[in-house]
Amino acid sequence: MDTTATRSLSFEYHYKNHEGRDCTSQLNITFPFDQESLEECVTQLMSQMDPMMRYLDENISLEKQLQEFVDMEHQRFLDDHAEKLLNQAANEELDLEAIVRNTERLYKDELLQFADRVGPSDADIFAQSFHRLVHSSSLEEILKRERTYAKVVADMTEHMDNEVETLNNSQQQEMDSQINQLDITTTSDDINNLLAQQYTTQNFVRKRYESELEAMMGHQKNEYRDWITSQVSQMFQVPPVATPLGNRSSMFVSQQPSMEESFTIHLGSQLKHMHNIRILSANVTELCSPLHAEESLNGLNMALGLYSSSLCGVVVLTPSIQAQANKNIIKNANKSTEFHFEQIDVQLENIEKQIRSLSTGDSTTSSNSSSTEDSATSSPTKKQVPKLKTGDFFITKHSNLSQSHCIFHLISDEPINSPSEINSRHPVILGLRNILKTASRHDITTLTIPALLRHEMSEDMTVQWCIRRAELVFKCAKGFMIESASWGGAELSTLQLLLPDDISESLFTTLAGMVPSVFHVANPKILVDTNK
Repeated sequence: MDTTATRSLSFEYHYKNHEGRDCTSQLNITFPFDQESLEECVTQLMSQMDPMMRYLDENISLEKQLQEFVDMEHQRFLDDHAEKLLNQAANEELDLEAIVRNTERLYKDELLQFADRVGPSDADIFAQSFHRLVHSSSLEEILKRERTYAKVVADMTEHMDNEVETLNNSQQQEMDSQINQLDITTTSDDINNLLAQQYTTQNFVRKRYESELEAMMGHQKNEYRDWITSQVSQMFQVPPVATPLGNRSSMFVSQQPSMEESFTIHLGSQLKHMHNIRILSANVTELCSPLHAEESLNGLNMALGLYSSSLCGVVVLTPSIQAQANKNIIKNANKSTEFHFEQIDVQLENIEKQIRSLSTGDSTTSSNSSSTEDSATSSPTKKQVPKLKTGDFFITKHSNLSQSHCIFHLISDEPINSPSEINSRHPVILGLRNILKTASRHDITTLTIPALLRHEMSEDMTVQWCIRRAELVFKCAKGFMIESASWGGAELSTLQLLLPDDISESLFTTLAGMVPSVFHVANPKILVDTNK
């Protein structure tokens, strides 16, 4: 297309501001239009509005109308341009040589734009740089920088929580005062208007802080990645200093559970494989606590294991049929910047988009389709699913949680219902099997599963019910581990059986005593010298 042929049209957006007054934003749009500049145009139009309008999500409606305007006018521009070329061709006014040269140039530009990139991507370069640097003498400097970044985010988050709490208290006092004056000096309409005003103010404060946090995290992430790649470029000529990896299970030592016991077992029909079984009592959010909340060895172990073949995963039950993670885990993950993956909120948004695409038939899923690379959902069934069902799971990836590289969010309706009797073909049990299969395929060698398929005790969970449920989970887990030998991939070296943190000591002892009988714990053999 002849780039000298352009057209400029005025786009006007009519809206009501937060005070209900009619307002207009206007911007001249040049055609042909570059779709990548749409967001910039939205920003220019929003800059003409009161800042409050962005916090009221006015930009969503604006972007929709602007997109419709651009699509219509851009197509009209192309139609007019095509008609002009046809008229020129009919009148023999076209420079065919110039058209050929221009077409050749456009073809080369597009080919270069969409051709496969030769060499590693920016993400690959960062991953390789971090892996090299973390196994050098720079490890402590990496952790120190991460802790500094985390403190900035934590302080800003705490300041936001304090301001919101103060605002809530003052608004509650104001509302109580108005209610006490109801039918005296105030009316129900006054109270409704005050409620709407308070909601708008509170939403504005939260949005302001969230925007600042997002900008801060983006800045930290870019600065951190640039620093990593610049540091590693300075040490290419220097052999990396070996850093002792230590015991992977030490990642779970910093926060001692109230009760725990460990066993060593050998599984396999012909070739025996050694595994560690650890049964413990703890709150599941303790295994997903903020990485740099306090000085500990967690940062060391998480960093060393991040790009290794010894990743750690945790199964967290969620009653939601949507991709909604445990609120405390989301809060913990947002207490520092995620340098290696997307923030958990972005990951959940992407997963929900995948779920919506399944319901519209844009893509299909089958059993065991989850992976740690794309955080896809997985289901025991092979048919398309419009939403998540019991036994499905979705995955989030983390580098800023203390004991989890990967969280398997397993859909289960039990946490909100009374305890029930299930069998080995229950969807949640099959979901556990799919999780173990996914873990085996993606180098997750330490996996924590809820031993009772519950994260909290309740009065209707009797001792006999807990024994039956634990025995079922233990036996199914053992069978899946034996079966995993035929799946290929990484071998599960440590299986952690997680019991609720409010379980009684006597019940914990009973359930821990079941582990040796179910898993057949290896007993040491004593050799006696018969020659004596």
